[in-house]
Amino acid sequence: MSISNRLLPDVVDNHYRGSRIAFYGMIILLIPLTFRSLVHFLKEDSGVNSIATIVTFSGSPDPNTVIYMFSSQWGGYQLLFVFLMAIILVRYRALIPLGFAFLIVESFFRIVSGTLHPLTPEHYETRPPGAYATYIFLFYGAVMLWLSLREKEDEPLNNVAEGD
Repeated sequence: MSISNRLLPDVVDNHYRGSRIAFYGMIILLIPLTFRSLVHFLKEDSGVNSIATIVTFSGSPDPNTVIYMFSSQWGGYQLLFVFLMAIILVRYRALIPLGFAFLIVESFFRIVSGTLHPLTPEHYETRPPGAYATYIFLFYGAVMLWLSLREKEDEPLNNVAEGD
């Protein structure tokens, strides 16, 4: 089966034929992605100051309100991505490779965005965690995509509850 057919299968079902490591790797991935999403979406400062240590700005009207609003909306998008990945894990496991491909593309877009609109040290107290995490997610996604595309000879991983 070709890579394009593994990423975009003709039949989207719950039959995953890639490595079990990638399957469990997606479950593990959802932990930091869920935390990140909820922080950006729900925290009063959307994590911009309290976690990313971005300095606050002054002015009238308060520019921080706009920054928090956009960061919170971004957290909502991230939460949708987590829901999509969870749906893939539960119902449409044939799309696990596509989920990792989306993680790689999203990480790449974050790198491009950071290059186009860089934050310099005067914008933060310490380098934000996302500055490092993006590269970690990119590498992790690439390894997991490779593992998810490796077709096993055994029976597919259809239902974890059955002990497969």
